Amino acid sequence: MASTLKQIRDQIIIDAAISGNPLFPTLRLNKMINLAQRYVQTNLNGLGMKKWETSDTLTLTATVDGFAGHDVQISDLSTDCPNMLESPNSIIFIQTVDDANAYGIAYEIDIRSFQEQLDNTYLSPTLSKPVFMRLANKIFIAPYTVDQAIAYYYKAVTDLSSDSATTEIPIEFEDFVIKKTVLDINEILGKLQDKELAQRQLEKDIQQSYEKFLGKQQELNRVKANDKAKLQ
Repeated sequence: MASTLKQIRDQIIIDAAISGNPLFPTLRLNKMINLAQRYVQTNLNGLGMKKWETSDTLTLTATVDGFAGHDVQISDLSTDCPNMLESPNSIIFIQTVDDANAYGIAYEIDIRSFQEQLDNTYLSPTLSKPVFMRLANKIFIAPYTVDQAIAYYYKAVTDLSSDSATTEIPIEFEDFVIKKTVLDINEILGKLQDKELAQRQLEKDIQQSYEKFLGKQQELNRVKANDKAKLQ
């Protein structure tokens, strides 16, 4: 059963030995816990966890000379994907289609590559091989003849705002939310000599736990497959 905000906070108070410490009122601890949730989620996403994958239809605006003198489609991330998790690979890909039902899958490229592809006739994006980049909280998609688009991305884990709210971090990884918060508290208190080293170790521990988690899931799937085969 998923832990509540209060349960997580109480455990942190014990582990960090900060009961009654005025430096860490409830509101501050809640904020630190929510930041720790995002940290753990980002690490799990990087390892391949698909729990927070979602999609949203983008509202496209065909913009003449929208980027470096080139016509592009532009979407506002703040309204189209308001719950996106900010990480290096937030958007997995964007599915595009034009008014003639020509579909394509767009992957993110950097600004320099985006400009080079638009400038070069031989590299120019096509409906079957569109591209996109992110800039100023917007998505720029080429070619401009794209008519509709659906973004597949990682949504951010929901912040815990009430004591009874339960975390969306899988129970197997809840302890890392606590450990990350305690690590941050110890840094504030001057108890941590090398935060980078401690954080690298925490990330290594998350990875090892994820690998064990995958092993258990694979074994469970194998057992289910064997049971199904016996019934046939």
